[in-house]
Amino acid sequence: MSDPVTTSFDLECRNVSKNFAAFTAVDDVSFQIPQGSFFSILGPSGCGKTTLLRMLAGFQHPDSGDILIKGRSVLDTPPNKRPVNMVFQHLALFPNMTVAENVAYGLRRRKAPRHEIESAVTDMLARVGLPDSGGKRIEQLSGGQKQRIAIARCLVLKPDVLLLDEPLGALDLKLREQMKVELKHLQEKFGTTFVYITHDQSEALVMSDHIAVMNKGRFEQVGTPQELYYQPDTAFVASFVGDSNCWRGTLISRDSEGAVIRTASGLQFHVEGALANLQQGQEAQVYLRPEAVKIELTSPTSHGDASLGCGGENRFGGVVDAVLFDGARSQVQVSLDQSSESISVALPQTPMFHNIGKGQRVQLSWAAGQCSCFPA
Repeated sequence: MSDPVTTSFDLECRNVSKNFAAFTAVDDVSFQIPQGSFFSILGPSGCGKTTLLRMLAGFQHPDSGDILIKGRSVLDTPPNKRPVNMVFQHLALFPNMTVAENVAYGLRRRKAPRHEIESAVTDMLARVGLPDSGGKRIEQLSGGQKQRIAIARCLVLKPDVLLLDEPLGALDLKLREQMKVELKHLQEKFGTTFVYITHDQSEALVMSDHIAVMNKGRFEQVGTPQELYYQPDTAFVASFVGDSNCWRGTLISRDSEGAVIRTASGLQFHVEGALANLQQGQEAQVYLRPEAVKIELTSPTSHGDASLGCGGENRFGGVVDAVLFDGARSQVQVSLDQSSESISVALPQTPMFHNIGKGQRVQLSWAAGQCSCFPA
């Protein structure tokens, strides 16, 4: 018998690729997931994330590369022999079985002793917060309870890795928000590694320890939610993760502290940070988060001149074009003076802004270091 493999990673992918005729669905993807992590793969429809998940589960075979679980390759291991389990988007619970029978299904397939099955099911229902639901039919459960039973049915088999294929996609908004928190708590309680597939950035940001942003079959960036949000490596990550203002302009000057970007309509502002790939005269894309902009109300007759400077704030006057009220996520659209450009700004949750309306003059400012800048 070979010696056991010691590794701190529950799951590894090494240069995994998958092609369908002339189409490359997954292109040379590599990553490692530490034990007990909540790892999300985030990307738009068609980016390859579901194909990658199916290869992890064993439903499809990669054309090249290797997949390892607990340090051992599983390429030649069929799906039913891999130490993984999967929660599907539509849950696939059995309506003709009770809740307890659904949770026990996998154990019965393994021919576990009856007393072990009963004990495991009782313990699992208690751990997911449904200790008295074993005798209920599936249709008697709420949407959130069904989610927990689908997870319990998988976790009772004690997989090394649990794969989740957009399991919150069919829920209404209120329940989806609630289940994001519940899923994270369940993962922490069980300590099982979760690999979660989603196109919803909010789900990934709220629940994950690490996120891989996927685009056109490749990983654009892997990092913590905070790293992806505040320090995007690519223009795609900056635009896909969170809300951003985006401008296209030309780098007209630079020094050791930053650079000045000018758009085609004349908007000119200072940026700092990772500008190593940009040279004077080169076109650039600049991203700025709405909440990074400070907003002040000004009098109807005031007209603030645009100003900028190294290490200081960019300042612009403008007029509110629209108020997009959404409670704590409300924004205003502002047309900037001396430019045809507009900007989205997060609306502060203070009384002075409760009655802000179209036509209100405002003063905007943001620090040069708040911008993310990439070659166009």
